[in-house]
Amino acid sequence: MPAYLNRLTLSIFSASTLFLWIPLYSLYLSLGDINFSISGFFVFSLMMTVIFGLLFFAIHLLLTFFRLSWFANGLLYFLIFWVSLAGLLLPLAGKAGMTSPENLPTNYQNLILVASLSLALTLLTYTKLKSATLAFVVILISTSLGSAAYTLYETGSSMSRFSGLSSNDNVIILSLDGLASNVAKEVIEETPELKEIFKDFIFYDNAVSLAPATLASLRSEVYGNIKFRELATTSSKLKPKLANTLNSIKREQVASSDVMTYGVYSVFNETPSDIIIPGTLTTSSLSERSSIALSFYPHIAARIGTPALTQFIGKKLQAFQQEYLYDSKAERIAHHRGEAWDALNTLQSGEFVALTQNLHATSSTRSVRYMHLLHTHFPVDFDEKCIYRSDSTEWFSANQNYEGLKKETHCALQQTADLLTKLKDLNIYDKTMLVVKSDHGAPANYFDSDPDGITFNGNSLWGYNRYRPLMMIKARENENTSITYNSNLTSLSDLAKTLCLHSPENLKCNVFEGLDLLGTPNEQESPFLYMDIVKDPISSFDFDTQMTIEVPRKNNFLEALKSTGKINFKESEMARYLQRKQDLENLKAALEKYHNDKGSYPLSQGFNGLYSIWGSSDKNWIPGLTPKFLKTLPRDPSLSEEKTPQYIYYSNGTDYKLLSHGAGASTSIAQRLEAQLVDPTRKTYAFGFWTPGAKDW
Repeated sequence: MPAYLNRLTLSIFSASTLFLWIPLYSLYLSLGDINFSISGFFVFSLMMTVIFGLLFFAIHLLLTFFRLSWFANGLLYFLIFWVSLAGLLLPLAGKAGMTSPENLPTNYQNLILVASLSLALTLLTYTKLKSATLAFVVILISTSLGSAAYTLYETGSSMSRFSGLSSNDNVIILSLDGLASNVAKEVIEETPELKEIFKDFIFYDNAVSLAPATLASLRSEVYGNIKFRELATTSSKLKPKLANTLNSIKREQVASSDVMTYGVYSVFNETPSDIIIPGTLTTSSLSERSSIALSFYPHIAARIGTPALTQFIGKKLQAFQQEYLYDSKAERIAHHRGEAWDALNTLQSGEFVALTQNLHATSSTRSVRYMHLLHTHFPVDFDEKCIYRSDSTEWFSANQNYEGLKKETHCALQQTADLLTKLKDLNIYDKTMLVVKSDHGAPANYFDSDPDGITFNGNSLWGYNRYRPLMMIKARENENTSITYNSNLTSLSDLAKTLCLHSPENLKCNVFEGLDLLGTPNEQESPFLYMDIVKDPISSFDFDTQMTIEVPRKNNFLEALKSTGKINFKESEMARYLQRKQDLENLKAALEKYHNDKGSYPLSQGFNGLYSIWGSSDKNWIPGLTPKFLKTLPRDPSLSEEKTPQYIYYSNGTDYKLLSHGAGASTSIAQRLEAQLVDPTRKTYAFGFWTPGAKDW
């Protein structure tokens, strides 16, 4: 082969490794998270391969002109080896969830290995072992892509098929990420129009999820109430263990139903052609498709070039997109106040609307649709009219609370109501079993009171409400005068058995452990729920960092959790704030009684406290107040034995200052609700009461 053809082949191969083969493999690994067309991504990657292949060839020719052909070959070989090793075997970005690629941790061990192996393999290309090193990389790429090629080629159906429902028999599982049951119930009760349209539903207001994160929650939903940790202790080992286990989706496929999945449900769908990819339900221009494909490259860059390099590349790509390519997704990311992953989630609101508008009846015998939508995931991004508002810093900051949850929940329920109206217009409402649910509740910091604000085992996000999802079911041909509330302790994992028992061919239902939600419950058939719980403050969303506990089916869910003896409960910050405020109010009242009786306030030696370093440290830190004017001096609810957080008191007899000191989170609440209580001298970490003369102490 002529030398120039060798150089061209090497240039094209290096460009294809960087822009085609490894990106496609990364896409295969991320199938559950992508929101764009695979074919569109392939075309774009092919274009990038041709462009950069020619660019590499031109650079090679230039270096050859200066008699540096050996150096040009080495650079391209090093690039091939580096990208192949990092992309296929040793990713340079650490594992994390809900994190932008530039913020992922760097895997330094893999970085050293990739650099060392790439250099060694490159040096071998200057020896007689050149053919062996090239064979190694070709085999590595081909075997890795070989297992992924079929899945990539087959994955992804069309809007026309997904929006087609049977004229005779339908099951729709509509899962709206993160909607809390108690918030949804309040919104329905406060909105007569919604209460009317959901009148045929049973609302399970004591439903629980078996995991605090989406994937694990949906897994229990489709497989039933299984103790997954007995099968495998890590998620990577669990997946192959479940490969031959029947789940709700596979059962419908075996029964020849027209089954399709959208979103995370597709992880449990082994038929690629029965998957609809998020982001493909709406049409887009060539410019948009190119920009969308380009948006995936930062994830690839983090995998093969470290997250630090990704930050640089991401900024360059964003500038290029804004300058030359129009893309609604890039526009949303550019102006979004939260993380990039959250910005893309919000676009699924439009997908839901588009699906509803395109619904139509077909001659299919039975249609089953599983869809999990992410636009309702925290943080709150939509107002009650489903208008995207998180391009405003002021709105975004003001709505990450309970009221914000209510607004976004109202939006989601109204979109669901529009779906019901469409089903009625198509005359298939009575032919449809509809499950409206979420995967879990909301993080503890969205709630001002307990038990919803209670956290587990020191974890700041995941506690009581995280396990309180929305779940309501409308059976076929079910007509009620008003919505029915079921207060028995039920679980999302009960859906697997329920859907099986109420299908035309209710075979093999005994493989699903759980209760029949539409029948007469018999808790003895499934007396325990196998729930994944965070182990400690650093437990993440991942199954691997959690533990499984057996929770008895007691209707009092909080008592059921406590009975396991495996959870440390921590009250919400709002509860601690209210306790601190009440303690200070009691002290203030006692101080005024003391002043009325003695003509002065109790003297202090500085800022006295139980463990103070700014005055007297003593159990009797306000001398003379107890027991005559107050039974006992209160203690900060944290029960800290450090200098903070504590109650402290300073007085010269004429004036005084009484503070909850060192409680930053409680002070933030005071700033939001009762700013006059915040100490003007210690604005971020103290609040309380004082006389006018002590204001600036």
